[in-house]
Amino acid sequence: MSSLDEFVAEVDTLSRHLMRNMECCDRVLVSGYELTASQSYALLALEELGETTMNHLASEMRLHATTMTRMVDSLVEKGLAVRRQDSEDRRMVRVGLTAGGREMIVRMQSCKRQLLAGAFGDLSDQERDTILKALRRLASTAEQLGSACCST
Repeated sequence: MSSLDEFVAEVDTLSRHLMRNMECCDRVLVSGYELTASQSYALLALEELGETTMNHLASEMRLHATTMTRMVDSLVEKGLAVRRQDSEDRRMVRVGLTAGGREMIVRMQSCKRQLLAGAFGDLSDQERDTILKALRRLASTAEQLGSACCST
């Protein structure tokens, strides 16, 4: 194996290429739905989190609250998300998906998964398992880095 410095340099390069190319595919896939990639990521985060506070959503997305507010504004305007005041603390604003938002996620995920199935369809079960194991480890490490670097 290479030195730690060489390993880190290659992880840096490969992860940047991975993010750039996957985000490009995401932009193309969601453009037909009149969404930005960032808006689609917000919808997916809402699906994972369920109804949540704006602050929690912003924190999970690693975005400033004002940026998150503008993004949610556009999702509300499109009928994909809904805002409401918290029933226990009226100072808190909660956000969740509408039925239209959930339907949009199903359509987006179907397109993305078809694209990925085409790209990875020829891999053996062992290759798929190896990739998933490495991606889980990378995602876990990235989550730790994001928590340390991007806390708002």
